[in-house]
Amino acid sequence: MCGFGDKDRRPISPPPILQLSIRTKDGQEINPENVNVSFFVVLCDSWLEDGKTEANLVYHSLAVSQIDNLTGEISQTVKIRNMVGSSVASATKLYDAQGNLGIYFVFHDISFRSEGRFRLGFSFIDIGTSIFSENSVRDSQQVSIQPKPALKKVFTNPFTVYTAKQFPGVAQSTLLSQCFARQGVKIPIRKDTKPKQKSSERNQEYQYNIKSEENEEW
Repeated sequence: MCGFGDKDRRPISPPPILQLSIRTKDGQEINPENVNVSFFVVLCDSWLEDGKTEANLVYHSLAVSQIDNLTGEISQTVKIRNMVGSSVASATKLYDAQGNLGIYFVFHDISFRSEGRFRLGFSFIDIGTSIFSENSVRDSQQVSIQPKPALKKVFTNPFTVYTAKQFPGVAQSTLLSQCFARQGVKIPIRKDTKPKQKSSERNQEYQYNIKSEENEEW
């Protein structure tokens, strides 16, 4: 959990990645190369573990100054967003670890303020379709703006948000995350360093390499 400050941000690890598959009425998958993804977005929001109760807001006690007959600070409970970060992702065409092209949505910057068990809900929207409905009313034209419908909704499995003391450590980066990072996507990658060798081990390895080179015939 990142708490209620803005300095210590701890994004969900590994970052959620969604893949979009588009099929015809006959069930045939459309080649991603032939799809215009300019207006495809996915919205992310937070839910409790049951997947039925929204968890977008959390109560927070905030100290505020009040000047009336006497000066001092009082505690005021306010509602604040539980999930912080980039809750909207645009579609990107990327290659997976097997070299196959796909349409992906990457959420690399999502954090939770409070601990607990949660799910993430994702809504796929095509903002390229018309959002205006025009009706002629006598000599004037009435235009109404309608909300964009979600074409598809999915949920993650439940996951745990820990406090700083209980946090078991950053999970190992997935192959897909590493693959996308090499293609320029901003994904936090865990760098596992090899244990340092002792000087005696390095010397033995160096002597072995020298003897091996001496025995080679050119």
